[in-house]
Amino acid sequence: MPAVRPPRRRVEFFVVPFVAAVCMAFIIGAIVMDKDSGGCAPASWHNRVMLTLAGNQATAAQVDSVTACVGAECVPLTPTFARKSSSGSVLLARQPDGSWQLKVGTQPASSVTFRAFDASGKVLGQQSNTLNWTRVGGNEKCGGPMADLHVDLQLP
Repeated sequence: MPAVRPPRRRVEFFVVPFVAAVCMAFIIGAIVMDKDSGGCAPASWHNRVMLTLAGNQATAAQVDSVTACVGAECVPLTPTFARKSSSGSVLLARQPDGSWQLKVGTQPASSVTFRAFDASGKVLGQQSNTLNWTRVGGNEKCGGPMADLHVDLQLP
């Protein structure tokens, strides 16, 4: 008696689901492997705010030091800095053109209050600013440098 060949339908019931399962396993594996398993590289940038003294130029000429405060945290820490050198701190420094550069690190604040002082520590001007940062590099997950912001401190 000749061997009976199984109908073609039985092969399709086995082969098609098997091929589909292999394809799904490949797709799921590709998705899992595509995830970024590594961490973010250490930050190697500083975001900056450039502060220009505007308004009364006679008052601007008297400015010896500036503080930048985010909430209760200020750079430099205390107003006694006015009696020290006018070169400022590492984070807030006077530039050759008379402006001030504030380095705000990799996680910039959304608002900052600037105060200008004369050599005796008297406040010559104060202004709060909302900062709208725009990313110019990196990505959302790991961050990246923001475009420098320019702020004018209006002096009376």
